[in-house]
Amino acid sequence: MSPRRSAPYTPHQRRSFVEGLRSRIVALGSWWMSSVTVRVVSLVMLAGIVSMVVAGSVIVSQVRSQLFDRAVTSAVDQFEAARASAQSTFGTTVLTAGQIEQAANELIISQYDPVRSIVGAALLRTPNQDETSFQIAEPSTQSSTQIVTLISAEMRQAVPGSTGVLWQSVALPNDNGSTSPGIVAGASLELPGAGQYEFYVAYSLENQEETVRLVTGILMAGALVLVLLLALITWLVVGLVLHPVREASQNARKLADGAFDARMRVHGEDELAQLARSFNQMAQSISDQFTRLERMSKVQQDFVSAVSHELRSPVTTIRMAGQLIYDKRDELPTALRRSAELQHDQLINLDTMLSDLLEISRFDAGAMTLATEPSDLADIVRRTIRAQLPLAQSNGVVVYMQTQGDTTAQIEPRRIERIVRNLVVNALEHAESRPVRIRVVGGSTAVAVEVSDNGIGLTDDQVAHVFDRFWRADTARVRKSGGTGLGLTIAREDALLHGGRLQCAGELGLGATFLLAVPREVGQTWTSPLPLRVAAAEESWSDDTLWERIGDDGTTRGAEEGAPPLIPEIGRVKRELSETGSIRVVSREAQRPRPDAMSAPEAAAGETRDVMPTPGADPHLGPNQSHAPRETEPPEPKVPETGGKA
Repeated sequence: MSPRRSAPYTPHQRRSFVEGLRSRIVALGSWWMSSVTVRVVSLVMLAGIVSMVVAGSVIVSQVRSQLFDRAVTSAVDQFEAARASAQSTFGTTVLTAGQIEQAANELIISQYDPVRSIVGAALLRTPNQDETSFQIAEPSTQSSTQIVTLISAEMRQAVPGSTGVLWQSVALPNDNGSTSPGIVAGASLELPGAGQYEFYVAYSLENQEETVRLVTGILMAGALVLVLLLALITWLVVGLVLHPVREASQNARKLADGAFDARMRVHGEDELAQLARSFNQMAQSISDQFTRLERMSKVQQDFVSAVSHELRSPVTTIRMAGQLIYDKRDELPTALRRSAELQHDQLINLDTMLSDLLEISRFDAGAMTLATEPSDLADIVRRTIRAQLPLAQSNGVVVYMQTQGDTTAQIEPRRIERIVRNLVVNALEHAESRPVRIRVVGGSTAVAVEVSDNGIGLTDDQVAHVFDRFWRADTARVRKSGGTGLGLTIAREDALLHGGRLQCAGELGLGATFLLAVPREVGQTWTSPLPLRVAAAEESWSDDTLWERIGDDGTTRGAEEGAPPLIPEIGRVKRELSETGSIRVVSREAQRPRPDAMSAPEAAAGETRDVMPTPGADPHLGPNQSHAPRETEPPEPKVPETGGKA
């Protein structure tokens, strides 16, 4: 059987190891940043370790220095005593060469005593001296420590010229191959008849080194125990201090969730107790303020709802009476006829405002429910656009549409149609006679409707307030379709009720984009198939080949209600315009749109007046393109108005 080989190392394994290490570092960093206790205990331990290392280093250094100095002093004293004794032996009696040799050997042998840390000695003849009567052999101890090899050349040069004791630090070899600290002491020694010799002795400092290691180990163990105790004490103290903070954090989250009865426990009279009392006072104040605001809001909601509901009946009665007057306006004098038309328009606006106020009050009370059914948003959008074609024609705006994907979702069609109508009307009013483009895109989990224009646009500040109640970007701008200032607010509430989102983006001078996104199923997790951006800034936005133009067939807004098309009337209006230079337009009641789709100028369309074509208007229809001409009549003499101009 062949030997089994391990798989070769690959860079992928290295990358996996690096990624694993990086993930662990990131996890440790997250743990570090998310816990005050971890940070405090870690910093205290780090500070303790650094302090212990510095203090231990100083202590060990001092101990080593003191032990070394004492050992050197003791060794030098021993060496000085041995040298003095030897010099006395060699100088007091007359010895033969053999006796001097024997005395020198005995001296060297006596300088080997491991118990007293004396590990060897040597007696070397001083070089470069005059010839003597005789010379003795240079004796040295025969041990593992070859002292002759430890004596440096610098020491050999210094000892002959010195009258005192010299020493030098050396590393003494051991039997196991390691080394231990030691010193070599040396001095001159005069032998009668033999000349000048150098006396060297090696002393071991291994005992002192063991003492230093022992002290270092004790200090390290003590420092480790001290750091652990310090970390434990710090953890207990930090936990004691942070416990009220954690409790305050938990109660603050409860307050944010609406649990205004959350309170902290108060123990003692210290700073933590003061924190608990301050928090409880704050919670009580917030609870009182919220209760007061809730009561005021309830009173306001009830007031708006009651007023809106109670005004329905009188406004309906007044509107019926106004409608009768409006239907008979042709029989009234010119001034009264104009007043009847203005009264009719404002009654429609008042009725719309009451409906919006009632709807807002229902949203505020949380009493809105959804009656969903499977519906195609593209059909709803297309139907809404066709209903607003008169307003588009009046403003000189062309509407394009584009669909993509499955645009079916579980929605309440009435509310989605109201959202789209508000967005389309808003775009038509601010398009500045430029195209309005609408996209309906179905994604995997949601359907989006994007309404964009290339008109006056919006600033960032205006985008932030565009969904506020009764807010208008340009208060001086005249709206042809009326408006209560609540349309976009209600549209956003309708989108939220579906679990969706209504957003706005704009850039001044470039245009604005509104993006409605609703989930296919209410309550499910969803992702918008379209991003929010200023659509007019993209190059594809202006490519008409990618879009379907709505209203190219020439049908009026009443075509779905059975009204005749515009085409047969256009030739006669052109002839009348070329002959007289002006036309007298009288709109037919049958072609007036429903009140919910009628703009302010359309509501007053029954006025009989002489008009001239204006720049940008369709010469076939005159300035007010939302009404089909019924007949042309010779101009009548104008009667001076007696009433004030509204």
